[in-house]
Amino acid sequence: MCNTEIDDLIIRVLDRRQTDEELQSFLLWYQASEENKQLFFQLKDIYERRKGGLYPDEQAISASWNRLCDKMKKQQATTIQPRLSKKPDRYARTVIWAIGAAVALVLIVSGILFMTEREEVRWIEVETAPRSEPYSVLLSDGSTVLLNASSKLKYPEKFEGKSREVYLDGEAFFTVAGDKRLAFIVHTDQQDIRVLGTQFNVQGYSSDPYTVTTLISGKVKLLTYNSSHHLKKEIVMLPNQQLFFDKQRNDASIFRIDPSETVAWMNGVYSFRDAPLEEITRRLGKVFGIAFIVPDESAREEKYTGKFFSNQSPEEIVGVLNFKGQFRSEFRNDTLFLLKR
Repeated sequence: MCNTEIDDLIIRVLDRRQTDEELQSFLLWYQASEENKQLFFQLKDIYERRKGGLYPDEQAISASWNRLCDKMKKQQATTIQPRLSKKPDRYARTVIWAIGAAVALVLIVSGILFMTEREEVRWIEVETAPRSEPYSVLLSDGSTVLLNASSKLKYPEKFEGKSREVYLDGEAFFTVAGDKRLAFIVHTDQQDIRVLGTQFNVQGYSSDPYTVTTLISGKVKLLTYNSSHHLKKEIVMLPNQQLFFDKQRNDASIFRIDPSETVAWMNGVYSFRDAPLEEITRRLGKVFGIAFIVPDESAREEKYTGKFFSNQSPEEIVGVLNFKGQFRSEFRNDTLFLLKR
C-alpha cells in the first residue's frame, strides 16, 4: 500500500467502507483536476486485478502499484480536506462497485474441502459477473437455483447431515425439492430462510443495507439476525408475500404483492415502482457492472417508476434516468457520475 492519505481514502471508497464526509472529500479531490481522475482510474484498475485475481503475475501487479504510489506521493497540489456540513450526507453509500467483467458470463467455480469429525465436505462456489445471463445451478437433492448477475452461491457437492444448507450473496430464485426429513436453509447476510419445499426469490447482497425475500409458493420461516448474529425475529411467510429486512435497523416489514415484477429479472427486466434513485442505482450497478456516484442527497431521494432491460447500454440507462434533463452525466471506465444541474 502507498500509505498516503489519497490512497487510503480511495481504497475505502472501493471497499464501500467510506464515511459520508470521506465520500464528499473524495468527490472534491476527484473533480479538482484531470490528473486526479487519471490516478483514480489507474488505482481502481490495479485494485480490481488484485482483488479479483485476474492476473497470475503478482510481481507485475506490485510493480504497477508501486509506480502509481510514487505518483500519488509526489502529487501534493491538491490536498484532501474533509467537507464540513451541518447536515451529514446519509445517502453517501450510493457509491456502488460491481467488480468483474462488464460483459459476458464469468463463473468462478472452486472446490473447498472442510474437515469434520466424520468426513470431508467439498464445497462448490459459483460467481456470476455483471451483465451476465441468469445461470442455473442444479443441487444434489434435485433443487435448482437461478443466479442473477453479480451473485455468489456456495453449496456442498452433496448434502449430508440433518439439513440442506447453502450460502447466497446476491440474488437468486430457488425451486426447492420437497423433503420433509431435511430442511433447506439459505444463509444470507444477517438472515436465514428455512423451507421444506417451495419457490422463492431472495435479493440478498451483503453490500446492501437490506434483504428482500419474495415467496411464490409453499411456506418458509425466515430468521433475522443483528450484526453480532444474535437472533432477532422469526417470521412465517405465505405465498405472494414479500419481506423487506432493514439490516441496519434490524426491522422487518411484510407486504402482499404481485410477484411477477420481482422475478422479471429472469427475463432480463428490472422494474421499479416509486423507488428512490439510490435504490435504483444500487441495483443497476450490480446488474450492469457500473459504479454510480450521485453526490446530491435530494437527487438520491427522488423517486422513480420505470423499467430497465439487461441488454441496454450505459448511454441508454443514463437517458432513462435523466429523462428530465436534471443531471449532467460523466461516464468513464465503468463509473457514472450523475451531477445535478
